[in-house]
Amino acid sequence: MNGDSASSSIIRNILHLTDFSSCSDVALQWAIGIAKANEARLSVVHVVIPGALIYLTPASPTITLDFQEQLARKEMQRIQTRLVDLRHDTIVMRGANVWSAVEPKLKQLGSELIVLGTHGRTGLTKRLMGSVAEEVFRSSAVPVLTVGQKVAHGRGKDGKFHQVLLAADFTAESAEATGYAVAFARRSQARLVLLHARKNSIQSRSEKRSELSVAELMHRLYETIPCADGLRERPETVVEYGEPGARILEVARRKEVDLIVMGIRSAGSVFAATHLDAGTAHKVVAEAPCPVLTVRANAGRLAQRQKLSLEPEKCGEGIEKRETAPPSLSA
Repeated sequence: MNGDSASSSIIRNILHLTDFSSCSDVALQWAIGIAKANEARLSVVHVVIPGALIYLTPASPTITLDFQEQLARKEMQRIQTRLVDLRHDTIVMRGANVWSAVEPKLKQLGSELIVLGTHGRTGLTKRLMGSVAEEVFRSSAVPVLTVGQKVAHGRGKDGKFHQVLLAADFTAESAEATGYAVAFARRSQARLVLLHARKNSIQSRSEKRSELSVAELMHRLYETIPCADGLRERPETVVEYGEPGARILEVARRKEVDLIVMGIRSAGSVFAATHLDAGTAHKVVAEAPCPVLTVRANAGRLAQRQKLSLEPEKCGEGIEKRETAPPSLSA
């Protein structure tokens, strides 16, 4: 890294939540890459929780939990060998459930990002990290980077993103996510694609009216970026009509993006954000070919805390393609 890499870091403390599965192993690779790229501290956390199997065994729950904890600590020793070049912690703890144990630890560590893997399953086939991921999305006060089962192994080693897709819907939640999408794109000098996916069809309107509507939406999309100065090039705007989850995934594959950013609401359902309803967000997280960063309204406010110069009045005029190193993200 160059000498000013510390000043340009987006994230300084990362928490990786693991269950030692293959999905968690892929997520760990991304967590390590992002930590190295940002010179961040990485805390790897595993929570030992009582399960139904414990109460079906002749041994007492305490003994069984002790055995589970011993196994977890052995797995953590394996993970530690991959963290030798990083400032890091490895933590094994017990809890009634994963999130109730992780939430206070998140605050204690000052974590600004959670990274976890998910099996992307529902119903009777849902595994631990599938249900845990949903609870984390709904509850976390900081952004969550989820790595699904369709994300290829071996990616993310450099912690950089080359094509970032922001799924925007003009809400406060979407605005919160925008700052993160811009910051990650700046940090990696990535191309930024702005997507608005709508359920309602415009097929019944006149061709002229349809073209105007799409043009207006594309203009609104571009206006959601408070400051495009410092990006590699002018963001691309895309408007799609159809089932939002399917459209987001299709555009992600077509554009070969390696990060999807979405805003979500704090609500009774796991996900609720206008057109990005519970089914949409779950579908994207479970089936995305790349990691998905979900940002809750009023979450971390990283852009404000680190003064990322996102205010329009601080921007230069126009955008030019840059061949030099990315500018510092700190004012």
